[in-house]
Amino acid sequence: MGKLIWHELSRYVSLAASAYAVWASFWAIFFRKFFWDFVGGIPRNPGGIQPHPRIGVFITLIVRVPVIQALTIVIGFVIIALEWPFAPVKRTSCHRSIPVKITLLIFQAALAVLLYQGRSPPFFPALSSGDLYFFPSETLQQEDVGIEFEIRVCPALQKKPEQRDGEILVSPEPSTATTGQPDPFAPPYSPNLHVGDLALEDEGSMAEYVVLLNKYCVVPHHFLLVTKEFRPQTSPLLPSDVVQIYQLLLAARRANKNLIAFYNCGINSGASQPHKHVQFIEVDRDGPPLEKITRNLKIEASGRPFTFQSVPYANHISRLPPLSLDSTPAQLREALFPLFHSLLDLVISTVRHDPDYPSGSPSYNVILTLEHMHLIPRRYETYTIPGTDTVIHVNSLGYAGMMLVKCHSDLEEIKKIGPAEILRGVGVESVHDLQVSGSFLEADSS
Repeated sequence: MGKLIWHELSRYVSLAASAYAVWASFWAIFFRKFFWDFVGGIPRNPGGIQPHPRIGVFITLIVRVPVIQALTIVIGFVIIALEWPFAPVKRTSCHRSIPVKITLLIFQAALAVLLYQGRSPPFFPALSSGDLYFFPSETLQQEDVGIEFEIRVCPALQKKPEQRDGEILVSPEPSTATTGQPDPFAPPYSPNLHVGDLALEDEGSMAEYVVLLNKYCVVPHHFLLVTKEFRPQTSPLLPSDVVQIYQLLLAARRANKNLIAFYNCGINSGASQPHKHVQFIEVDRDGPPLEKITRNLKIEASGRPFTFQSVPYANHISRLPPLSLDSTPAQLREALFPLFHSLLDLVISTVRHDPDYPSGSPSYNVILTLEHMHLIPRRYETYTIPGTDTVIHVNSLGYAGMMLVKCHSDLEEIKKIGPAEILRGVGVESVHDLQVSGSFLEADSS
């Protein structure tokens, strides 16, 4: 009796394990990753940590062509057929053979352990295939003007060519405007970087977008919302852009993830690609450093723009009304775009107050969260620390309190002068009191 019980228990374990292997392998076809690709990984300059060439065969058989996933599924179904058992195999020699079942289970386990058995985002398959480059970095804190700035040090960027795209990191591919090469945001898209397509009806016309992973990143899961039809990066966000951005932010919140979006508009904003694109990165639950401070500011009227007066540069902020996770595009447009438009008017007014502002369209940075909109006018793209040859590139994330340097010596220079002084140097002097009076009270000390 005891042997019968143990035999039945082992059969159920075998069935459960095989069913799980089939299910995991099925998802591994769509989310392809060699689980052990970090073993012996090689730091590349540029390129970040990349899988070792010795495991190239596994990358080929799992990421490029899902051979191992298919074999695992086939073996899983064979074991299920033997252990159930299905009528065609019942009472056959294979059905009665313990060595055959043990051999199949060993092969199944050996194959399944090679796979990343989870529904991971596209980031890992793109990294494993070599289509995406991840730069390792470390983050340190520096307090200045009441903001706990996060300064990310990424030595792997030291040998990278000076081509920036408003990303937290530098250097995507060269832009069409400066090199004459094809637009990197135009089709055909790399399959491992192409996340999907989006469309939004806006006043009778259809706004179409493509979501792409950032090919060069220092934070995982950094992705871009790109207009399918070419639009210049110097153009402001349209109502459809704002709605689509917040639909993505709300979708992330439903998935218990916190994203921020940012847009670098204009030639001095930190963007090098001329094709219009908004960027998204994942942050912790409290948001970026600036948002932690902004959340505690007391304002007189929630519908009016305000400014954070403790920083030495112009900044314009709107506090958003509560947004339902089920908000329709029409509701988002009505609630959000008038706020964005009023902030943009303030940016234009700010640069008009500056007699020495560079000619041409104004440059500015946009930072978007589910609680606030931030618009910051820009005068310069880079800041050279006085007395040194250290050049700091600043984009939207710098104003969110997140800066990037290539080496620890640059970090020490920033510590000496302070992040706020760098942001003041590339920003514009605030005239907010002349534009909107009485909109800011004080920080909530609680």
